Amino acid sequence: MDKDNITNTYYDKGRYIKTESKNKFTFKNIVILVLIISLVGGASLGAGYGAIKYIIDEPKEKVAENEEIKKANNTSLTNISNESNDLSIVDIVDKVGPSVVAITSKVKVSDWFEREYTKQGQGSGVIFDISNDSIMILTNSHVVNNAEELVVTLSDNVKVPATVAGKDNKTDLAVVKIDKSDVDKKAFDKIKAIEFGDSDSLKAGEPAIAIGNPLGYNNTVTVGVISAVDREIRLTNKNMKLIQTDAAINPGNSGGALVNSEGKLIGINTIKISSTKVEGMGFSIPINEAKPIVSELLKKGYITRPYLGILGRDVDKNTSELYEIPIGVVVLDVLENGAADIAGIKKGDVIIGFNDEKIVSMEQLSELISNSKVNERAKITIVRNGKEKKELTVKLTNKGIEEK
Repeated sequence: MDKDNITNTYYDKGRYIKTESKNKFTFKNIVILVLIISLVGGASLGAGYGAIKYIIDEPKEKVAENEEIKKANNTSLTNISNESNDLSIVDIVDKVGPSVVAITSKVKVSDWFEREYTKQGQGSGVIFDISNDSIMILTNSHVVNNAEELVVTLSDNVKVPATVAGKDNKTDLAVVKIDKSDVDKKAFDKIKAIEFGDSDSLKAGEPAIAIGNPLGYNNTVTVGVISAVDREIRLTNKNMKLIQTDAAINPGNSGGALVNSEGKLIGINTIKISSTKVEGMGFSIPINEAKPIVSELLKKGYITRPYLGILGRDVDKNTSELYEIPIGVVVLDVLENGAADIAGIKKGDVIIGFNDEKIVSMEQLSELISNSKVNERAKITIVRNGKEKKELTVKLTNKGIEEK
């Protein structure tokens, strides 16, 4: 299936990752990556709640087709590790439970006849900071996108209003704020901020516990292991390096906690793969990746990122030969007064180089820009009118203001 043919699809019960049924499952199959927010009621979804089809690339390391992954015989249901710092599962739940919340959002959507009504969605969140006047919660941006109203349900089922303090769609992270004055003393005394762990030190096979709000069932606990670390999931518009786990993650777990055997937060649950041929493939955002994002969201409400300001399309070998233009990225449009416009890049130009690196795709160009800094000067090599080669200096501008 061509990437251009991938479209938005709407589901009533959440955003799933679906794979096509085949006689053999390989990572070459097209799959639908689902951001696992659970939606309640109604038959259609609106802005911010459409399940988006994505593509997972074939992994670099292949697994033999009939290879089985066996569970260790020593796994204990009472203690998930023998190390002195590790807790029993019950102790972990007691420790982490007061930090995990349910998030209910209300979004205005339209039916086929353009009649507006309110849609309700559910996700999860994790309390990470409690100050004199506010309680801060970490969740996924897709849980709160386009929400006109947010309600947080604390661990003892107390419901309080909340607002979005900041969000970043690129990393799928958001910070939700509760005013301390909206929480009565009895409920406040029961909550606590979660302790952060170190996701960089994770190894495959370590215990993993997911706690969240699947299908509206608050503080549901599932147990598994770290299946893989730094698992790169390629989406249509971004790459994400995630923690893979077989701890069951279901609709509504989005934004929930993935914790280690010490009850420390190591990831924010965000994606799962669902297929008749696949079981136990959930993914979480590593907490070490989330920390700097959260810090900037708390300060500004959005993330500062470099921006070139063009709409482009790949020029592959076939297109290059057909139209007699070089392989690279053809500029379809230029944002007025954006970085590219100011530098002199024009519609129809073909970008073939970025800081002396040969450009072969829009995805590659976007990644190079993302790895740059705001206000950094970059050398862009273009070909104009199919033959005139030019080198332009571009001062990359800030895109992050869009996330406000």
